[in-house]
Amino acid sequence: MSLTRLARRWMVAALLGLALAACCGAYLLHAIMDKHSSSNDSRWVINQVRVHASEVMFYLEQNANSALAPDSNMIADLVRLCEQYNVHLQLVRLDGAVVFNSSPTWTAAEHRTVDLKHDLHYDLYEARDAHNQYSVAFPVVNEHRQQVGNAIFTVPASDIFIEPDHTKPLIAYVCLMASILLLSVFLIAAVVHLRRRVIQPMERLKLHAEAIVKGRFEDKIDLGTGQDEIGQFVASFDLMRAEILHLNNLRSAHAQASKELISNISHEIKTPLTTVKAYVDAIRDGACPDMETVLDYIGVMQANTDKMVRLVDDLLLHALRESNHIPLELREHYSEEVLSTILKPLAHVVRTNGVEFIEPPHIPNVLIRVDPARLEQVFSNLVINALKHTAAGESIRISIDLELNGLTVMIADTGEGILPQDMPFLFERYYRGQTSVTSAVSRQAGTGLGLSICKMIMEAHGGAISFKSVRGEGTAFYLTIPLC
Repeated sequence: MSLTRLARRWMVAALLGLALAACCGAYLLHAIMDKHSSSNDSRWVINQVRVHASEVMFYLEQNANSALAPDSNMIADLVRLCEQYNVHLQLVRLDGAVVFNSSPTWTAAEHRTVDLKHDLHYDLYEARDAHNQYSVAFPVVNEHRQQVGNAIFTVPASDIFIEPDHTKPLIAYVCLMASILLLSVFLIAAVVHLRRRVIQPMERLKLHAEAIVKGRFEDKIDLGTGQDEIGQFVASFDLMRAEILHLNNLRSAHAQASKELISNISHEIKTPLTTVKAYVDAIRDGACPDMETVLDYIGVMQANTDKMVRLVDDLLLHALRESNHIPLELREHYSEEVLSTILKPLAHVVRTNGVEFIEPPHIPNVLIRVDPARLEQVFSNLVINALKHTAAGESIRISIDLELNGLTVMIADTGEGILPQDMPFLFERYYRGQTSVTSAVSRQAGTGLGLSICKMIMEAHGGAISFKSVRGEGTAFYLTIPLC
């Protein structure tokens, strides 16, 4: 499961737990406040006493004139009503004399009086006695709305207050505790999961990053984090490590190839230079008896000089390729003049090696923006490469066509072709394919720089280079030169 989906589920569960805890807490707070307000509301007590004594008060108000001097019938009715509604009644005149008491032990002969100032109560705290009963006084008025006395009702607290239900607060409290426990479990699980799925992999990934900074690219990164976001990030990081390792290996290989190239050229240039010096010394010392011998010596020196020139050119190509920049002087030229000038000496070189050179039947004369010297370098390199892989009696053909995207130049040979395993690396520097040698020219080993330099020159012109090759049938290179 992805971390995003899991975090979403944790959030929903946490919000539900918080909502439940908030509801339970609000209910408990309401219950506490309700209990507090109920226990301190004197109006609630007065109203409950009035409800209990309503029938008795109604009877007294109907018989207000005789209530303060009740006869036996009235006393019997009052006793019956008090028993029926579970209240205790004392009828008190305005002077404080008790004329009726619903207590079974009371007699009219007692002549008991009450202190109207202290024994008549109208609020919660003063009306409550030591036996948890409430004695509340109500005025008795006659039909003329005149007060003729007071009725003191005594009611047990159990009849006034409803016994609170402790079940609901207990359930709410249990739910609140369960919600807090559930939230705690979610929090612990989230911390543990975060530690195991995020923090620990990041700590290990930090060690790998430090190893990469120190140049250790070989250790594969596999933290076992699955396919979640962290796992995808680790996979991308390991892909980056593999790419850095590949680039580092390429850089090392290029550096090694560069060292070998310079070493080989330095070694190879020493031999023809020594040969030229030896022949020059021989001519100077008079070792040549006639002009024919001198000409033979000059021919040998010329061949070795040509070899040194090629080696120096390779060094120049190497320097240009290493700097990743080839200086160009792009100017506008007509294509027929430039390309004819380039092809004429190449035709001579090809034919002197016993290979047929098929020139283009027509060169379109359009305006192109090129550096003729660099363009000649590309043509020369491709033709010389074709000679290396073309035997005497075969042919090299060049065609030039005008198309919408520019001039398309084809340089094709009928030689041995390119091996399939060499094709993907043909334009990489220092790469020399595993091809057979079929001509004297091909015995001169190359440096693997020529085609990479050709690619750079064509791209610097805004053009392109590509090829097609069939093993045993030859190779064709295609150059695209943009128009002005």
